[in-house]
Amino acid sequence: MCSFDSTLDSSTGHRGELKELNMSACEQTTENCELKAWQPLLLSQMLLKGRSPEEVLLASKVNLPGVDRVSYSGYITVDQHYDSNLFFWFFPASEILPEDSPLLIYLNGGPGNSSMIGLFEEVGPLFVNEDGQVTERPVHWTKTFSVVFIDNPVNVGFSYCQPGGESKTNQDVADNLYIFLSQFLQLYPDYQQNDLYIGGQSYAGKYVPAFVYKIHTEMTTSEPVVSINLRGIYIGGGLCDPAKMLPLFPELLVAMGMISAKKGKDITDKIKYAKDKHNHLGKHLEAIMDILENVFITPQKTLGYREMDNLLTTKEYKWHFQNYLNQRHVQQAIHARPTEYTMFTDHVIKSMAADFLTGVSVELETILHLYKVLIFNGQMDMVVSVPMAEAFLQDLDWSGKEEYLDGDKVTWLDDQGDVAGYVTQVKNLTRVIVRNAGHRAAIDKPDWVLNMMTHFISDNSF
Repeated sequence: MCSFDSTLDSSTGHRGELKELNMSACEQTTENCELKAWQPLLLSQMLLKGRSPEEVLLASKVNLPGVDRVSYSGYITVDQHYDSNLFFWFFPASEILPEDSPLLIYLNGGPGNSSMIGLFEEVGPLFVNEDGQVTERPVHWTKTFSVVFIDNPVNVGFSYCQPGGESKTNQDVADNLYIFLSQFLQLYPDYQQNDLYIGGQSYAGKYVPAFVYKIHTEMTTSEPVVSINLRGIYIGGGLCDPAKMLPLFPELLVAMGMISAKKGKDITDKIKYAKDKHNHLGKHLEAIMDILENVFITPQKTLGYREMDNLLTTKEYKWHFQNYLNQRHVQQAIHARPTEYTMFTDHVIKSMAADFLTGVSVELETILHLYKVLIFNGQMDMVVSVPMAEAFLQDLDWSGKEEYLDGDKVTWLDDQGDVAGYVTQVKNLTRVIVRNAGHRAAIDKPDWVLNMMTHFISDNSF
């Protein structure tokens, strides 16, 4: 692994030595000094200046009216040449000593989804109601886990970069996240020895294995300067290999009697044609738009669904946090730069179009030999269905493959004796189907998903 200075190696041309910036708005402008509080908090500058962990905690602490939870937020610079900065919001565990809690990194997918979705709607402690008021979510992960939510890649959510700095490949994303993590653990050194789990949802099924593989590569080929106590990964509804998984999208719809077998074959053929257009004709963005049209937009319209996340409901999720995060006092309190925040950024699809269909089989096969792996799907997920996920998992080449293919599932019961799902555990792999949950299982079944995570991290059987 590398220190902060070496992760911004001048030999790369793009990740040159980080130069100290003058962050005082009063020194940069003749406008009112109130603007000083409106500057984004670039914590990499504090690291460069050798500021103490106590100073970092004080500077990055979030003070929001009506929010009692201790949390920290700011930016970490991952590429100074393009002024590329990843925004994070970090919640230490509230019911156990943070230094004793597992440290989790949570990434949303898309590509282009802000991880503030994960914070406010899926697993974080905060929730914004229809009146725009912030309340504490009854069930969340940050009671016993310390969780870092990262807007990833750059130009998603509050994260930003200058033109030319956009991530174009999954490897770009992994490289930036590794630089982020190396600095984060230097800024908050009390967490260097904590068990680290990296995970996320949907298209983050590509980000997570690439990121962890990058960490593993750095740890085995470089002299570590910052300790990374990596223990495992978790992926929910992960689109880990779009080229392999997307042609199977119609299978669930056919099996449930929602479309005919002929219509299902027609959708599959269109997806395969788009794959050929992408791989052989170089029409990357056009091909991705074709796939999205055939997988999500057209079926959603014809089947009467507002969203395709959950087979059990045709309604769309009602999310109110985007308006909340666009309030000036909120952006100031979380040390974000002034911006029009959106929870989805569509131009990320454009910048990553050429890499969209690549998979992470090789990375995940390596990870399965070395670290704990949790792969879970909502039983009613139509976006990344169980058949799609199984096709990917069953094709992986690893030491537990045959045992996984032949293994029986265990019925998983919750604390009240209700069936929460079905589990297969083989060596380092824990495979979970969450009953009656959709693509965003943590929204649909928050108690069960938290129960699942607790079992997984604690190494308890289901």
